[in-house]
Amino acid sequence: MPPGPTAQENAESNAAYQQTTRELDDLLRAKSPDSARLGPVGFEHLVQSMYMTAMMAMGAGTQPGEKPRIDLMGARQTIDLLGVLNDKTKGNLTDAEHRLLDSALFELRMMFLEITNAIARNASNPGTQAAPPPKRR
Repeated sequence: MPPGPTAQENAESNAAYQQTTRELDDLLRAKSPDSARLGPVGFEHLVQSMYMTAMMAMGAGTQPGEKPRIDLMGARQTIDLLGVLNDKTKGNLTDAEHRLLDSALFELRMMFLEITNAIARNASNPGTQAAPPPKRR
């Protein structure tokens, strides 16, 4: 692998990025002064984004009457990434962040198991209809 950026290169790119995002925010506020201001992105946003990505990959958000589009490998990869995040952040999270991550992992793993078990049942009984993905609580 090529060497990573230097500390100075990282600092310069971060400063340029922050300046550009401030300018973009200013333009958006000028066009829509009543719009809510976005705060800084935090750990909760990362977990929620990955959670929603996995849920969508498991068919959540399917419109009534549509057949769910399930991407088990995509869901599995996202769940595994949350597991890596859990392992790598041990001891560095607040109680609320830890609960959020644990809850997200638990729910996603259980939904994944429900779907894969339904697929296995359907494969062993080909004449039956596959069960729709479970609804989120």
